Amino acid sequence: MTYERLQPYDPTMIILSADTATSVNSVAVCKDGQILAESVVTCGRTHAERLLDTVTWVLREAGVALERVDALAISKGPGSFTGLRVGVATWKGLALGRGLPLVGVPTLAALSRVPGPVAGLVCPVLDARMGEVFAAAYQVDSGLREQVLPDCVASIETVAEKLKGRRVTMFGDGVRAYRERIAACLPGIRLLPETFWAPRASAVGCEALEMLLAGCKADPAAVQPVYLRKSQAEQNREEATGS
Repeated sequence: MTYERLQPYDPTMIILSADTATSVNSVAVCKDGQILAESVVTCGRTHAERLLDTVTWVLREAGVALERVDALAISKGPGSFTGLRVGVATWKGLALGRGLPLVGVPTLAALSRVPGPVAGLVCPVLDARMGEVFAAAYQVDSGLREQVLPDCVASIETVAEKLKGRRVTMFGDGVRAYRERIAACLPGIRLLPETFWAPRASAVGCEALEMLLAGCKADPAAVQPVYLRKSQAEQNREEATGS
């Protein structure tokens, strides 16, 4: 596969990235960890209608032709079933059509970058509906980040139990959905303002750059959405069939 041609990867590579894991549609072009152009728009669930048009706009604003892009990065979940399918399928098509490497970036890992250099335990949470959140937690010290709570889908109470006794900074649209429950479970928690809730494609691109430089195999065929749970339709079908 021609996607291997960039290995070992150059830290100054141009990365086209996207995040469609939530109702926010974000596309960015980054070079050497710097944002050349980025779009962040709350679009509901209309990713399929706007994603490629947004790519065209962002590339134009960045002054970068698609032919100059060195690698692609896509937020792979957890998140919205439809949004993840649209994003991953579109980026895989671009990667395979252009012979480009593709990195599937964990959504919560990228989101943990959005607030910038917040020291201590940071916990991004996304509204997973059905009374639950998608959550993870990272210990951040001196610019180094270690995941201490693996990606999960659970109630706020379950997440809080795993974080009990620690000073936590939490952010993401799960805060909007479950603010009162969060405050009840984690007294003294630091909740970041809504400015830091939206997933950002630039964060996906930065995460992908680190993954590539660390030796990530960027095979487009291997990138798959990560849902963490079955869709409502699948659950309903299993209940109806008793399987």
